Amino acid sequence: MSTDLPPVPSGPLGGSGFAQFPLIGVDKVLKRTLLGAIVIGVVGAAGTIYFGHPLIAPGLVLGLAMALGNHRVFQSTALRFTSPEGKVRRKPFAGSVFLRLGACTIVALALIVYVRQVGWGVIAGLAAFQALLLVNAVVALINYQRMDPEQADA
Repeated sequence: MSTDLPPVPSGPLGGSGFAQFPLIGVDKVLKRTLLGAIVIGVVGAAGTIYFGHPLIAPGLVLGLAMALGNHRVFQSTALRFTSPEGKVRRKPFAGSVFLRLGACTIVALALIVYVRQVGWGVIAGLAAFQALLLVNAVVALINYQRMDPEQADA
């Protein structure tokens, strides 16, 4: 399966093997993370209801949805603030990150104060999504590093 997508621009890693990680790999990581988040949402919601904490379930789903939304906005913001040469305009990008993460934090903390179980569910959903994203990204990078150079160019 051939793709015409360009590799991810090199960043602080310079000329390392990760600088040429294909964009199609990033898309696969997000798809796997999304599928894992759906599984965690369904199983986690069923488990919390079964164990007598039904208010954690909507918080878990809300946390997963907030994390997914945050990630999608992160992707569009990264594209908007990155030049074709791969340079990131850091100041507006950092401001956008601060606002998004601040909004997620305020929602989670407000829910902990007013509806404790829902708030903890939100935090669990946010943490679960980030853990899934990290694991999927690490697995994809390890698999990419193990590829034959000829296979990576194909």
